[in-house]
Amino acid sequence: MTAMSGYRLILASRSPRRARLLEEAGIAFEQVEPPFDDPPQPHVHGLDDARALAADLALSKAISALEALPAPSTAASPEPIVLGADTICVRDDGTLIGQPHDEADARTMIRQFAGRSHRVITGVALIGPTVRRRTLADVAVVRLGDLDEASLEAYLATGQWRGKAGGYNLFDRQADGWPIEVEGDPSTVVALPMQRLLPILAEFAVNSTGPRPGDGGSPGAACSASVRGARPDRPASQECPR
Repeated sequence: MTAMSGYRLILASRSPRRARLLEEAGIAFEQVEPPFDDPPQPHVHGLDDARALAADLALSKAISALEALPAPSTAASPEPIVLGADTICVRDDGTLIGQPHDEADARTMIRQFAGRSHRVITGVALIGPTVRRRTLADVAVVRLGDLDEASLEAYLATGQWRGKAGGYNLFDRQADGWPIEVEGDPSTVVALPMQRLLPILAEFAVNSTGPRPGDGGSPGAACSASVRGARPDRPASQECPR
């Protein structure tokens, strides 16, 4: 497919993790808060339902953000492409894993993960005023090994389980030495399936900031992403705010 030019990427998400993934990939973008209220945690029946739910929520967020964008200042202004995303966690039996209500709930959730696997699904949607919408849902399997009680209690005491479906963040827990294995794209667990998303963004020839100095051969960016329309009083959703 011939790459298209002249587009600017709008990340319709308040997630700092999503912003960081795009920055590290050298993608120039703007970040906005989508005016979308997450529905109550729905019931899903199996993996296919969960994949469809993640993609549908991502699309709804992208549409709401696109409709809220101000009109272009001039006819020559780059056309926006809005990226919406939603990440959900699912047990092996197909039930959604929500956010822990309190420390005791977080302790129970994480203990139940030990020695088992669960799935993390991130849906993404790309839409624009004149481009064909694109949606996908990527799945990664996460396995947590045996976690000693001291490590669990030390983590719970930090309060970092708050606002996270399943009560944890993958990269943070791996950095802290937790026995976590991932089958699939780790960035899907964090909040954006970069292995599948980057080729799609390349088709639209979205602007690149270039490598960040000091990053060596790894992709990076010096993108400054400001959050517009953030609503800190908004209640947390069932989404994993990775």
